[in-house]
Amino acid sequence: MKKSHYYQVAVILVMHLCITSNVIAADIERNLAKVQLITQAENYISNKLTGGTNKTIKVKAMPIDDRIKIPVCHSRLDFSVNSEVINQSNITVKATCSDNNWYMFLVVKATEIQPVVVLSSAVSPGTLLTENNLHIIEMDTKRLRSTTFSAVENVVGARIKRRVSAGRPIYPSNLCYVCKGDSVTISANSNVMQVKTSGIALEDGNMGDTISVRNNRSNKRIKAKVADTGQVEVNI
Repeated sequence: MKKSHYYQVAVILVMHLCITSNVIAADIERNLAKVQLITQAENYISNKLTGGTNKTIKVKAMPIDDRIKIPVCHSRLDFSVNSEVINQSNITVKATCSDNNWYMFLVVKATEIQPVVVLSSAVSPGTLLTENNLHIIEMDTKRLRSTTFSAVENVVGARIKRRVSAGRPIYPSNLCYVCKGDSVTISANSNVMQVKTSGIALEDGNMGDTISVRNNRSNKRIKAKVADTGQVEVNI
């Protein structure tokens, strides 16, 4: 084979490599521009939203279509959002470049999450809750149907009133620190003395609830405040 042929082949290979390298470089540049645009949009929404007590906001922008080309913007991109949609789950954000009057809309998904006490394993009615059958996970607040607990110590010592499967949140309606029919200690408190007697709970109650209790000594029905597992208090 002639040297000229080898030379032609070498030139073609070099040209192919150059073209391939340029294409790869262009793809990397386009992907980087999209990543930067997405990151800036997410940061913009994060700064706009604030979570409540024990709650945080997680944001994630939806991917940009591969067919969309992001032009070079020498000035800083400006972002804006309609105030009417800022509290929705899917937020439409407008990105604008004043250099070339370019703009596009991105969708950013915002999720409010909070720590929630859940069961580590399925439990039956009457099960006493301990640190061994509880743990905390982060959950989307929209998946919660009512008030939940954010700390394990707030439910340790309570009993489950109905069967609950593993991984399910614990709701106050599922619990009783004092359950109907339980024997309880009734503490009668005043500024100068404390008297204790026994009784029977006539209602379920959680910490701080006022429930009906029957005093074993007097056989009278009284109202008492749940103070702890198996303990209620009345003021005298």
